[in-house]
Amino acid sequence: MKACVLHGKGDIRFEDIPEPVIKEADEVKVKILAGGICGSDQHYYTEGGIGTAIVVREPIVMGHEGCGIVEEVGANVEGLKAGDMVILRPARPCFDCEYCKVGKYSYCLNMRHLGSAATFPHVQGLFSEKVVVHKAQCRVVKNMKPEVAAFAEPLGIAYNGVHCLGDVIGKNVLVMGAGPIGCLCAAAAKTLGADRVTVVDIRDQVLDIALKMGADEVCNSKSNPEQIEKWCENKGHFDCCIEATGNGFAATQAMKMTRPEGVVSQVGMYGSGHQPTDFGAFAVKGLKWVSVFRFYEEFGPCVSALERGLIDPLPLLSASYEAKDIQKAMDAALSPETMKVQIHF
Repeated sequence: MKACVLHGKGDIRFEDIPEPVIKEADEVKVKILAGGICGSDQHYYTEGGIGTAIVVREPIVMGHEGCGIVEEVGANVEGLKAGDMVILRPARPCFDCEYCKVGKYSYCLNMRHLGSAATFPHVQGLFSEKVVVHKAQCRVVKNMKPEVAAFAEPLGIAYNGVHCLGDVIGKNVLVMGAGPIGCLCAAAAKTLGADRVTVVDIRDQVLDIALKMGADEVCNSKSNPEQIEKWCENKGHFDCCIEATGNGFAATQAMKMTRPEGVVSQVGMYGSGHQPTDFGAFAVKGLKWVSVFRFYEEFGPCVSALERGLIDPLPLLSASYEAKDIQKAMDAALSPETMKVQIHF
């Protein structure tokens, strides 16, 4: 069968690999329909890893956002059958370590995450014609377009980002960054009860998409710094904030615009040299800063939001390519003119 395999920095190929087989009674074989290219996939492609801790050391099938059709199920699998359409949760915990035993699956000591080079041998991803996953990684859906279903994974991150803020009902929420995750965070905050959501970025074109995704107000901080300064007055304007840029300067602005004792949910990942250096507002306003790492229990609610049409992610979809054109798809995903790029089989 064919798959999109990264061999090293800048070297991705659409090539033959062995077809996976079910080895355990709790496993499911899925024929992939569509998958989204994530920021981490882009880092693997352009840098050969993520920072210095995660490095590609062997060929790895890319991808962890996607959906497909069940082809075969193991002997212990119930509630899933051949022909079912499923959205895939990329995380496969061991269900047996000290964290899994208390339900903290995201921190599993033996986590296997689709398309991840964090462990060796690497965990192969879902940019292939077929994958084998654990039954717990599958969520059955009906009457959903594959291109919508492939947004469930990044939406799960967004739901976790809002979840980490605590109760947002009636709150005035700030989202820093109008990339795909930031826009999904804005949509998630609205569905979870936020009264008003404001999105800040330095690009007008993505701010326009943020409005389509449910933001009540947007601000270009580069062209309208006066508004940012106004929101910093009187120790802040917003009840809580989601920082989705991974940019230290934006994080500092976020802390200044958040009211005393507010929560800052850190969704964006900081690259080396891009961490915030000014923690003055954090130190004097009693802010709480919560890191967001993957998601687990948010998976069901975010799939339900897509299934019921509470969130329409398609304004974020810039382009879709056949899997054989993975090189073109990666190049498109890296373009500043695109938001989310998907591939399909």
